[in-house]
Amino acid sequence: MTKEYYFIKPELSSPETKQENIDSWLKTQDKTFYDAQIAQERDYCFWCNIVETAKPNSRTSYTSMAYTLNEPNMLNSAGKTSFILSEEEVLYIHTLSVVRDGKVIDKLDDINVKVLDYVRDENQASFNDEKKVTVLIRDLHLNDIFIVETTIERKYEESSIRNDFFRWIYSAPNSYWAYGKYRFELKNETEKKLEANFHYFRDEAGAILEKDKVMVEHNESYTIEKEDYIGEDAKELEITPFVDFVTEQSYPQITKTISDIYQKFYQVNLAEFAADIVAELDELPTLDHKIKHAIDFVQKEVYYLYNETEMDGHEPQAAEVTYKTKQGDCKAKTVLLKVILDYLDVNSELILVNYGSDVFLPVYTPSPFNFNHAILKITHNNQVYFIDATMSSDQGFLANRQKNSFMYYLEIKSGTELQKQEPFQDEIPSVEEVVYCDVKDNAAEITFERKLRGGMANGSREMFKNDSNKDIINRYNFSIYSNMTLYKKYEENEVDSHFSNTSIQIVEDNKDLNELSIIYKATISDPYIVENKKRYLHFWNWNNFIDDGAEKHFHKDFPYWIDRNVIKTELHLTTDKSIDQQERYTRQECDIKSKYLNHRMTKKIHKNGASCYLEYRPYHNLTIKEKDLEEYVEANKEILKSNWGIGIDIIEDGLFKKLGKLFK
Repeated sequence: MTKEYYFIKPELSSPETKQENIDSWLKTQDKTFYDAQIAQERDYCFWCNIVETAKPNSRTSYTSMAYTLNEPNMLNSAGKTSFILSEEEVLYIHTLSVVRDGKVIDKLDDINVKVLDYVRDENQASFNDEKKVTVLIRDLHLNDIFIVETTIERKYEESSIRNDFFRWIYSAPNSYWAYGKYRFELKNETEKKLEANFHYFRDEAGAILEKDKVMVEHNESYTIEKEDYIGEDAKELEITPFVDFVTEQSYPQITKTISDIYQKFYQVNLAEFAADIVAELDELPTLDHKIKHAIDFVQKEVYYLYNETEMDGHEPQAAEVTYKTKQGDCKAKTVLLKVILDYLDVNSELILVNYGSDVFLPVYTPSPFNFNHAILKITHNNQVYFIDATMSSDQGFLANRQKNSFMYYLEIKSGTELQKQEPFQDEIPSVEEVVYCDVKDNAAEITFERKLRGGMANGSREMFKNDSNKDIINRYNFSIYSNMTLYKKYEENEVDSHFSNTSIQIVEDNKDLNELSIIYKATISDPYIVENKKRYLHFWNWNNFIDDGAEKHFHKDFPYWIDRNVIKTELHLTTDKSIDQQERYTRQECDIKSKYLNHRMTKKIHKNGASCYLEYRPYHNLTIKEKDLEEYVEANKEILKSNWGIGIDIIEDGLFKKLGKLFK
C-alpha cells in the first residue's frame, strides 16, 4: 500500500487565520516598526508561531505564519512551497490562504501537490527514504499577505530509542525576517525531564555567558516570545547562539541503554550463517592476516547503504542479514565486523563519532543523537586502532590502514563517558619523495619518485583507478610547473609546449603494507628562471610544508584543526653549469622545533648543483586556539623563510670564457 505523505486538514486551522480575526493583527501595519521594515524592503511577518512537541512515540512540529509577498522572489517561493519528509513523517496542511484588499481568500482549492523522491547527494551511496512534497499554489499576487499553517508529525517504532531520548536544537531566525509577533514553544509530553542548555550566548562585550540550564518538566513548556523583532545573525567569526533541548541523561546512562540493545546482536554464532568466511579465515597463516581479511571483506564486499531512519533508531541490522544481503549502513557493517573479530578473539567495541560536528561534542548536552556515524575501536597487541567499516578503498594490515582524525567518541560499552582521541603523528612518513632534476643544454630531465602510505596511498590508488593517465600526468605537470616556479616565466596554458616525454606509472603496490610507489618522468625545455639577467633553478613545495591557513584563522569559537602528514623529501638539482656555492639561501639549513611540529632541512652543495633533505613532522587531529595558535603560526613563518625547498644560482660565463669556447 502506498504511504500518504500529506493530508489537507482545514478543520485544524487556528482562529487567527479567519476573516473575523484579521483586523487584530493587520493593525500592526499602523506601527512605525512595520513602516521601517517595509522601507528597508525587508519582508514582514505579522506573526510566526512555532511549536515543537516531544511525545513518547512521536514528535510534532507546528508552524503558523502570515507574511508579506512584497518581493518577486518571495512571491515565487510561496507559490512553490516545499517540505522534505522522512519515511516516518506526515505533513498536515491546515491553512493556505492570502489576504488581499483586507479579505481572506482560501487557496486550498488552488493547489497542486507533487510528491517526489528526494536525494540529498547523488554522489553518495545513500538513501533516506525522503520525499519532497511541493505545494504549487495558483494565483498569488505581489503584495498579498500569505498565510501558511502546517503540522509535521513524526512517529517512531516501539523499538526506537527516540522514545527514550529526545533532542532538539533551537536557534533564532536570521535577519531576513522582521516579526510583529514571534513565538517559539517547546512542549514536553515525554513523561521525562528535558534539559534546556544555552550555548554561545554573549554579553554586550562579546564574552560568552555561562547560563544555567533550565529543566522542562513533564507537561511543561519552554517559551520564547518577542514583539517587533528582527531575526538575529551571528557576528562575524562567532558561532550562532543555540539552545540544546535534550532528555536528561548522562553518557554512562546512555551507553548502558544502547549497550543492552547491541549485546543481543553480538551473541551469534558466525559459523552458522557465514561458513564461507570462517573457512577462509581458518586457512590464513597468522592472526594479522585474519584481521586484514575480515576488514577487507566488510569494507569491500558489503555495500554501504546509509539509511537515516535506521541510524536514528540505533538498533542495528543483524549480522546474519548483513552477511546474507551484502549490504548495510555503518552500524550494520560495523556490527558484522565486530562479530567476525569476536570469532577471532580480537577485542573490539562499536563507537559513535561525528566527523562534521566533532568540536561541539563536549559542548552538547549528552545524547546519542549528537553522533552520526559508527566505527569500530580495535585493541590488538596493546595498541588501539579505529577502523571505519564503510571505507571501501582502504588496504593493509591493521597497523597500516588509514587513520582518520576525530577528537571525541562514545564507546558503546555500559557506563562509559565521552572519550577523546589524542593528537597523533605518523609513525613512518605518509609521503616519501625523491626529486631529480638534471639540466643539460638548457633541458631538464625530471624524475619524481613517490612512496605513499595509509590514506595517501588509498587516495592515489583511487586516482589511478578513476582518472585517465593523461589527466594524472597533467596534474603532475602542473605540480612540477608550480614547484619549479616556472609560472614566473610562462602561463599555465603553455605547459604542454615546454613539457615532453612525460610518463607516470605505479612501480609497486604493496597492499599488505598499504604502500604505493609511483614514478613520474618529464623533459622540460628552458627550465631556468631569469631575473636581472641571471639564471636560477628552483624547486619548492608550498603544499607539503607550509600551513598558511593557520595565520588566516581568526574565529573566536572554533579552534584551528591541524591534520597534516609526516613527509620526507629529497631534492637533487644538477646542471652542466657552475653554481654559486656560497649563496646564502642555497646553503641555508634549519632545525625548527615546536610542540606543534618539527621541521629539519639539511643541504649538500657541490660545483654543479645541490641536494636538499627535508623532514617535516606535524600532527594529525590537533586543535589549537587563541594564543597557542601564535606559536604554530611562527613555526610556519620560519619554514616559509626559504626552508621549504632549494634554489641555485648559475654563474654565467664571462667574456674571456666565451671567447675561449669560440676559438675552441
